[in-house]
Amino acid sequence: MRVFRWFRSTFLTGLMALLPLGLTAFVLWLLYRWAYSLLGPHTALAAWMRRTLGFYLPGTEIIGGFMVILLAGVVTRHWLGKAMLNGLERGLLRVPFIRKLYWTGRQLSHYLFHPNPTPQGRVVLVEFPHAGSYVLGMVTADVVRPVSQTLGQEVAAVYVPTSPNPLSGWVLFVPKERVLPTLLTVDEGLSLVLSGGLVVKEGEGADSPG
Repeated sequence: MRVFRWFRSTFLTGLMALLPLGLTAFVLWLLYRWAYSLLGPHTALAAWMRRTLGFYLPGTEIIGGFMVILLAGVVTRHWLGKAMLNGLERGLLRVPFIRKLYWTGRQLSHYLFHPNPTPQGRVVLVEFPHAGSYVLGMVTADVVRPVSQTLGQEVAAVYVPTSPNPLSGWVLFVPKERVLPTLLTVDEGLSLVLSGGLVVKEGEGADSPG
């Protein structure tokens, strides 16, 4: 029995050590595969480089992927790029299944990378699933007018992510006076949710009972 407890404890310790590294490596691998499929040695760009330069420059997919992201940022900061992006978004949001995926990814990326916190994106506490029990959420709309008109009071939309997958969760329509602000940043809130309440900040653990 002691051997089993040691095996279980050691296995869980190793899993906790490798899981963050594995998730990070998996995301980086997906991004690399995307860039490789567009700019790798077996693409039209590689063939053009061989014809023009006489060789293919290794790592072009990494440099090219970085440049594509940078170019997208430059374009979307211009009014014409914003107009094109808005048009593309309106089209995607009309497709039933794609709409959910795109909107979720858009909101999550906005929360993670937006340099200036806004009311749409602050971390709050709301009572759920019953009174006296609280969950962390992120305000996605400060006022949802159609729902507010139906209920006869102003309500905010709060996205409550689940652990360990923040891309699934609930959208709650909560009266504004029952939305409790917190001092947590978005990064801290996501860390707290993803870790199941263990981690508040990178490198900081939650207090355990003495």
